[in-house]
Amino acid sequence: MLTKTKQAFSKFLDKSFGNENADIEKIYGDFSIRLPAGHRLPLFQLRHPKYDRFLPHAAKYLEKRATVIDVGANCGDTLAAMVDFNQQLDYVCIEPDDRFFDFLTSNIEVIQRRFPALQIQSVKSLVGQNVNNVSLEGTGGTKHAVVGSGTQQSRSLDAICAELALGNVRLLKSDVDGFDYDILDSAHATIAAQHPLLFFECQCDFDYQKAGYTQTMAWLQSAGYGHWTVFDNFGEVLLRTGDITLIFQLMEYTWRQHQKTSTRTIYYYDILAHAEPDSALVDEMLRTY
Repeated sequence: MLTKTKQAFSKFLDKSFGNENADIEKIYGDFSIRLPAGHRLPLFQLRHPKYDRFLPHAAKYLEKRATVIDVGANCGDTLAAMVDFNQQLDYVCIEPDDRFFDFLTSNIEVIQRRFPALQIQSVKSLVGQNVNNVSLEGTGGTKHAVVGSGTQQSRSLDAICAELALGNVRLLKSDVDGFDYDILDSAHATIAAQHPLLFFECQCDFDYQKAGYTQTMAWLQSAGYGHWTVFDNFGEVLLRTGDITLIFQLMEYTWRQHQKTSTRTIYYYDILAHAEPDSALVDEMLRTY
């Protein structure tokens, strides 16, 4: 009986949040933003209490006027959650998709009306080092890049940071469904000079993505990133380590599932990487998470 009830509730949630005609209002504290119909974030957060919760929590611990870069900002939902916890930061949101960018800019206007002193910059661009000739495909609340099927060209994150004169980058977040390694590769100068906290998705659907993540994380380790925290795709901490070979083993675990040689459990990881000077800060973030 309990199982049937849960199944019925699940179908109700799917139907409620899958309305093709109505935008969704997502409430944060004393303001709200709009998400497009079919956006899965509200449903996921109802089912998984820690889904997309760490970055807002981490934002509480960042110092005043520090810069947060959100690559793959979508409609501004992660931005809104971080602002809800800390209005003293400067935010840069980067999103290439036309529809999501329209929602993003509209939601930024709402947020800035609520917090007039808040500094938020939006950039419409595909970000990367080697990923070009892209189209963006997907439904609901997510899009992914399909290489070689479109005309979108990427700009390096280093170039964007230089153009905006960003000199105090404390957190760099990337969520671009399988190409986050290319985002990080395009930001070598910024990362090497400023050593921000890095929070990125690790999703490998193809061999070249798996190789890309492996090479990028090896470079990060050589650049001073010796501390790694791995979250499962529900937002729960899975592992803290200084040994990236353990992360490579976890990548193999999900890779076998993508290859359909193992039973599916989770789909991807989120990874927090930091250098030694931020160890006490991250310890406190995770202790209270």
